[in-house]
Amino acid sequence: MIIISRKRTYLFKIFVWTIIILGTNSRTFAQQFSLYNSRTLYDSFENPSQRAYQVDTSRRFAFNFFIPAISINSSFSGPAQNAFKILLYDGMFNGRDITIGDNKLNNITLNSNNYVAMLRMLKSIKKYKEIGLSWQIRNDGRVKVSNEIFAVFDDYRIFNSSSLQDIFNLNGYNQSYHQFSFTYRQNYTKRLAIGAKLSLLSGISYTSLKVRQSEINLDESADVIDVSLQGTLRSNFKFDNFQREMVNPNFKNPGLSISLGTSYKLRDGWFVLGNLKDIGLIKWSKDSYEYNFNTDKIFIDNASNQSADNRLADSLDKNISATSINKSYVSALNGKAEILINKNFGNYRPNLILSKSIYYKGGDIALVINYHYKNYVFTGMTDYNTNGFLQLGGQLMIKTPNVELYMGSDHLIKSLQMLKTFTKNETIYPSGYTGVSFYMGFALKFGRVLEHPLNATQIPGFIKDPKKGFIKRLTGKKT
Repeated sequence: MIIISRKRTYLFKIFVWTIIILGTNSRTFAQQFSLYNSRTLYDSFENPSQRAYQVDTSRRFAFNFFIPAISINSSFSGPAQNAFKILLYDGMFNGRDITIGDNKLNNITLNSNNYVAMLRMLKSIKKYKEIGLSWQIRNDGRVKVSNEIFAVFDDYRIFNSSSLQDIFNLNGYNQSYHQFSFTYRQNYTKRLAIGAKLSLLSGISYTSLKVRQSEINLDESADVIDVSLQGTLRSNFKFDNFQREMVNPNFKNPGLSISLGTSYKLRDGWFVLGNLKDIGLIKWSKDSYEYNFNTDKIFIDNASNQSADNRLADSLDKNISATSINKSYVSALNGKAEILINKNFGNYRPNLILSKSIYYKGGDIALVINYHYKNYVFTGMTDYNTNGFLQLGGQLMIKTPNVELYMGSDHLIKSLQMLKTFTKNETIYPSGYTGVSFYMGFALKFGRVLEHPLNATQIPGFIKDPKKGFIKRLTGKKT
């Protein structure tokens, strides 16, 4: 068993950044399926054809008042689960129980979707036209890592072969960006609705790592190893020079994306919604870095010595850094194709959701069950992820025509187990995959209530109160 060093070497940067940070997060794209078809402000921006208003009761403007809609969704799945839990909970790494030689992979990703600002307006009662503006900060990352990569961190002598091929091979990436969006939706007919979300993107950070060939040769009698790696590393920043100013939107790394949505209400009460979501690209600036590395053989003597890790990392640092060039490149967003099917049975409102990544493998099959009681909505969710694990989620929402407040988790049981383990400093780790998730949000509607003409309590433009001030007109408050 070893304790992960804090030494800022290149090997540590590449593998710990790619594996540990990405490894604490989930395969899903922080989608919060429990909020789908909820008629919340969040739902109307994530699913562009959805309405956020109830005519005759909702006020005209909806805003979150810069109280962010936060989402964190994390998990780790794969055969190296036990070793990861020891690392997560105890800060140590034990790779001696990991099965090697079977080319088994672990799925690890990093995703978040946070709305800093959401503003929406009911433009017209006719055809229920709504327009909106939003500002999001998003992150998406994914990587598949072999058992052998985890095991070699502990002790190279656990391998019973003198020559090992491609055990360091991996392919993963992480990117974060600002997303500034304009949305529009309307009813095309009484049953058919359409919507679109057009976005301008500002990239924050991007890193991709692809190791195509790798080799390690062991000579235990001479206490010597040699390692070689061949692959590509791309990043728009150097790992030891990430500046806080990079987080500010500056459009140095611009991008565009589009989401299209439609929904249809059948005569027998069934409701179907479909999305093509976040189809887009980011162009990273010409000041970004690319490393096409081929280290040849790096020999490390006295390999059993504790300093061997640092010596190997320093050698890799020198070899890989020498290949650095400045280059612009384009990355794709993690687009989705989704279908939702719903039918309400009074207060009981179930939804079946199918979601599939367009450019990457993987998807979700989710069943979301909502129960409405007065102004409360209780939600339970089961989501089978094609990485091979089942998520169980829960949500509590307070919702009126003009106020919404919600809190939930897509990994409710796993999150509670992790919280209990950390707070009580338990030595028995939770069974199954590792997961944690939390999200919450708030929105408020204000302004004049928009009413159907036949139900209107006043006729616009017919009666004017000259004593009514700007604030009262804005909030719709009577004098």
